[in-house]
Amino acid sequence: MQSFTFGDPAVSVAPREIEIKMRITDLNIARQALQAAGAAHIETVHELNEFFDRPDASLRKAGNGLRIRSFRRDGAADAESLLTWKGPLAPGIMHNRPSIDLRASPAALAPAFLAALGYVRTAGFEKIRESWSLTACRIELDRLPHFGIFVEIEGPDEPTVLHVRSQLAMDGLETISNSYHAMVAEYLRQFPVPDNTLRF
Repeated sequence: MQSFTFGDPAVSVAPREIEIKMRITDLNIARQALQAAGAAHIETVHELNEFFDRPDASLRKAGNGLRIRSFRRDGAADAESLLTWKGPLAPGIMHNRPSIDLRASPAALAPAFLAALGYVRTAGFEKIRESWSLTACRIELDRLPHFGIFVEIEGPDEPTVLHVRSQLAMDGLETISNSYHAMVAEYLRQFPVPDNTLRF
């Protein structure tokens, strides 16, 4: 079994997250574009995203991210948690970087697991994510408190992502280079809240 450590060159063989992010103003227009293109709705979930780092912030300084995403699917009795590491971004307009996801169970113990390893919680934010599927891509319609609405298109490679963006007539939208984490962390530095978490 292949194992990875943060910052290890071996992560070059890890799966890659390849996506483009754009700000939108109207969810209904985006939904209409998805339906017209033949996209299939997958699910809508309310998430809590929590970010962790070493006390010296060495993960962030090296361009890495460590996140716990917690959510509950419709009809599910228990919450789910996804533990995610993301590596440094490659140059370009897309978010193209190594990314490893692990499911955490029981979900409630995921933060304690990271704390036991010496990681500290740095920030958090809620998000409502509406997921769709089209042409080997996953399209996310995301609502964040304070920041508004975004669309993310993630796929197996950059040409496929750009093709789906054209299918949805979103070529003219401005791309957003910052991650949600970076946007939220900067906002919380300027406008701190007691639990360092941006909520609806």
